[in-house]
Amino acid sequence: MIRLFSLLTAVIVYWSDPAMTQEPDFPDGFIVSPLMRSTHFVRDLGESLRLYQDILGLRPRAERTLEGDRADEVLGTTGKPVRVSILQSGDLVYANIGLFQFVEDDPPPRPEPRTYAQTGDAAVVFLTSDIFGIYDKVKAAGYPIVSPPMILFPEEGSDTQSYEMLFFDHDGIGVNLIQRNVPNLN
Repeated sequence: MIRLFSLLTAVIVYWSDPAMTQEPDFPDGFIVSPLMRSTHFVRDLGESLRLYQDILGLRPRAERTLEGDRADEVLGTTGKPVRVSILQSGDLVYANIGLFQFVEDDPPPRPEPRTYAQTGDAAVVFLTSDIFGIYDKVKAAGYPIVSPPMILFPEEGSDTQSYEMLFFDHDGIGVNLIQRNVPNLN
């Protein structure tokens, strides 16, 4: 009963949040909205927060533990509480990152680090204003880097270029960063 009350309280708080009015509309001709959130089931929530919060600068929007029959039903589990941290950039309530960790599981081993993409990989994509600074932090923290900041699509004759980089987090999820309008270094 207490678990159901906790889940209901979380749902009421979630839906009564005035920020929920910021949810995107359905664009004409579409039956789904723009992406609300990318949810990642991670081995170690603290480790994931060091990347997404401390290095990439996302801020906590919601933190809670989901448990009970309804949580099990939506996740297809039985008796597995899940620690949840939803992170956001700015004041937007959509396009967030959700980090979910099963509390009572022995996490699987960390995937083998690799520096190439392959079929079945997924990546989240962020625009940034500090691609080179983030690259230095990601490299120092030991994340597998597929590509350092590079010009993917050169703009001939332009005073600026767009740089991109790709790396994997410690759960094997790709993170693609793009910085626009970087002055040419020539």
